[in-house]
Formats: sequence, C-alpha cells, structure tokens
Amino acid sequence: MATLTVNFKNNSGLPDNLVSIGFVSGSTSAPFSISYPDPNLTQPLELEIQPLNQTKGAGNWYSLTDLSNGISISNFSGRIYVAYGQTWSVLNAGYEPAQNITDVNFFLRYDKMELTFNGNPADVADLTSIDYWSIPMQLETFLNGVSVQTDNGIKTGKTAEMIYSQLSAITTPPQSGLQNAIAAVVPGSFQQAPTQPGTGFARIIGPSSYPPIGGVPIIPYALFSNYIDYLIQDFGPGTTSGQVIPGLGNGTIATIAGHFNGVGPNVPTTGPQSAQSYNFTASVNSSGDITLTGTVGSVTGTTTIVYKKSDLISPSGIYGANAPFSINGGASQNPANDVYGWITGDLLAGFNIGAIASATKINSVQVGTMESSKWFTLPDTSLFNNLQQNSLYYNQYAAILQQLSDAYNFAYSDRFSPVLVSLDPSTVNTLQVSLFNVTTSS
Repeated sequence: MATLTVNFKNNSGLPDNLVSIGFVSGSTSAPFSISYPDPNLTQPLELEIQPLNQTKGAGNWYSLTDLSNGISISNFSGRIYVAYGQTWSVLNAGYEPAQNITDVNFFLRYDKMELTFNGNPADVADLTSIDYWSIPMQLETFLNGVSVQTDNGIKTGKTAEMIYSQLSAITTPPQSGLQNAIAAVVPGSFQQAPTQPGTGFARIIGPSSYPPIGGVPIIPYALFSNYIDYLIQDFGPGTTSGQVIPGLGNGTIATIAGHFNGVGPNVPTTGPQSAQSYNFTASVNSSGDITLTGTVGSVTGTTTIVYKKSDLISPSGIYGANAPFSINGGASQNPANDVYGWITGDLLAGFNIGAIASATKINSVQVGTMESSKWFTLPDTSLFNNLQQNSLYYNQYAAILQQLSDAYNFAYSDRFSPVLVSLDPSTVNTLQVSLFNVTTSS
C-alpha cells in the first residue's frame, strides 16, 4: 500500500507547541488512515490520528511538538487545518467554523489546505484562499529527497504584508453599498507572536464566505450588481446588436459553449454526467436575470436555464460559484457535478474574471466574442483588470491573490492556471508543508 509522508516546517515565529494541526475529512464514509510516531518513545510506536471534528469538545488537535517527525497518510481526503495559538473548539460533530461573528471561534487565527491521498495517480494537494486568507503556507513535494513541485502561498518576490494590505484596501471603506458593512479584516485577541498588523489579526474573509445579503456580518466587497447593470445598459433589450461588440447586444451578452468530459473514471454513457457538448446564447433582461438558451448533447430540443439577479449577486452566487438556477421552468436547483454545473461554471467564471462583454483583444479577437471554453485558454496574466477597465466588473479579491499567491483565489482558479500539486505515488513520496508569519515572505 502506498503511503505519503507529510512534514510540517515551522517558520511562523511561534514555538511548536503553539502551532496546532487538525484533520477534517470531506466525508464521514471516506477512508481515514493517518498515523504518526509517538514522540515520547525511543523506538517509535505508530499512533493513529483522529478526525478533528468527530465529536463535540476541544477537538483532536495535534501540536507540532507531537508531529515533529511528520505523519504518514494511507487514506485521506479533506482539509488540514492549522491554528496559531488558541485552537477552535468543536461545537458539534462534523462542525467547521463559520465566518460569522456569532460563531464562538470567529476571532481565532486559523487556516487550511486541501489534500486527497489514497495511493492513486490522480491524488493532489492545494492551497486555498477562497473562503479566507490568514496563515501563509507553502507546499513542496519530494521523491526520495529530491524536490518535484512547489506551490507558493506567497509568490517569489512577494510578501504576506502585500497580501494583507492589498486585500484589506478593497473593503476599506466597504464597497457593497449595504448599510453597516465592515471591512473584511477580522481583528482578534489571542496568544501569538510576533505582533501582527492591526490590533491582532485573525483572517481576511473572502467575499464568498459571507451569509446571504441581510445576514451578519454584512458583505463589504463590491457586488456584481454594477456589472449586471452595465450589461443591461450596453447590451440589454433594445440595444443595437454589434454596436459595442460584434454579436452582442439586444439582450445577448455571451456565448456559453464547450465540451463536458463527464464524471468519474467510468463516465456514464447517458444523462447529465455523461461526456457531451453544449452551446448556449446568454442573454440579460431588463431586471438583470440571465437566461441561457441552447442545446445540451444529451437532451433533445432546446434547453433554457435561468439565473435570477438576486441569486447571482448574493455572496454564494457569482462569488461563491453556487448560484441556483431553473431548467425549462422547473424547480430551482444548485450546481451539481454534471453538465449543468459545468455550464454554470463557465458563466460564473466569466463574471469573476471579467470576460463577459469584454472588449479586450487577445490575438486580435475580442474576448467578449469568444465561446466560453476559449476563456480558459487565456493566460492568467490577461484576466481581471486586463479584461475590464472598471474594477467593479470582476472579482477584486481573486484579482489581487492571482498576482501574489499560487493558492485557489476563487472556485474556478484551476480552469485558468495550475493550482494543484500532484501526489502521484509513482513520482512523489513526501509533502512538506511550510507555515509562515503574516509579515514573512516565502
């Protein structure tokens, strides 16, 4: 059976006993097999790691003092949490902290990475800042001591202070226009050293982590309502087709088209999880609702998919990649792992990077005229402010992180640039996770 050795390198400035690690499985039914050498024995005895949030209480946290000789993973798919100073407590079985001021763990400093290892060639790890940004990390893989691949939470030549200050600036003052919105920086009071920027620093919350509009805390990031209003004004019903961008106008805002490769190693031959092509015209109405009209390979006739503006501008919508939709007038549903989820991903990714109705020319072709699948061939340096001059017409949070970090910055980062580190056991047998301080460069 293949195993993966994971070592933790502490560059945080904190002593090992104040840096804690916890393991949260992505599924209660998935295999979970992680062990570590007993640090108190001369002849190491392998001890079994327990899931962090299995039962209510303090949680199964392991300090770096315990894990000084690393861990050995045989089967695990989920999140590895890191906490500086005080660890978050488990409020109930299966709990993970909510980015909400009513959560008792809200003001603590923690972060996470994601990893899947079951001894398969497709196994991967990644850094993610989609939900929030807090603890800078670095992933580096090795085969028999030789470095294979590196994923930098802070890109070479950049600093964590750059990330902190630039992310902080886009919600100070708040841009959402909603009453009582506050900056996305979470101050806190907890044991840590050295002193962080601000009066204690826990996290900067990403735009997708806020509750629905009307909830607390109130999202301070710019809402995509400005982008949608622009689409209505310049390309909505009654405007002249082709006046601004060829093929767009009189409601038409994009072409959502491409090929879905299907789901799983044994792809079904029929149904929404089968491999198939799709071709839709995206249009906006005067209310800002988006409608896709066209064809899906597995379905006979015309298919219509509708996204309401209120759902798109909600934090879970365009930002969170989970905007609900209805198909052919049916009940509202959320994106799933099927062709409709993939199509939705095209549309929402287009909003996030600013590709929809972009007049920018790449290789003499205006991006707004491209089929959506072509957007994913664009260089990652050509996205965001290179596609739209108005900063309200793309995901500002993702745009900043894209320049400074290799981590996931929004849900579809991997469609545009490599953010995954391979854990193929034929080419990798060790993963090193380096942990940094917010004022430290990797």
